[in-house]
Amino acid sequence: MNRLKSLTTGAIALSAAAFGALPVTPAAAAPLPQDPPPAPGLPTPEQLSNLCNQATDPGVSYTTKTNLVQNGIAPDEGHVADHDLRKAYRNGNFPETFAVTNIAPAGPNMAQADVAISGPKFAGPVEKHLAFVNQGGNWMLQHDAAIALIQAASATN
Repeated sequence: MNRLKSLTTGAIALSAAAFGALPVTPAAAAPLPQDPPPAPGLPTPEQLSNLCNQATDPGVSYTTKTNLVQNGIAPDEGHVADHDLRKAYRNGNFPETFAVTNIAPAGPNMAQADVAISGPKFAGPVEKHLAFVNQGGNWMLQHDAAIALIQAASATN
């Protein structure tokens, strides 16, 4: 009889717990996997325009611009870029302006944008589609985009 009473009491307790009459202590939840940090936001047109101005400044050596280009600037490319930008300056190409539009994601930590280059020697804006990379929280030109930008900015007409 005691055994039947025990079973009955246990069944009633289980039923009560199932219907919420008795408090049930939840088991400790397993930690959820951490989400990867969100990708940095896209750069503003002003940020990219300033970056283009800095990269094409004929009065600043390429050695000072290495932090503006992904993986830096090789000495041979830097010397050619400096020469071409100074030549364009003497030709009257500067000051140039950079109108940045259509900024869009281009992969993790990357953005793409259309850049219109205008200056006193250009018949109209020169359009370039350029890629930008966020490294360590700083936006910089993707290497090939930097070369294309410098070539366009230093073109003599």
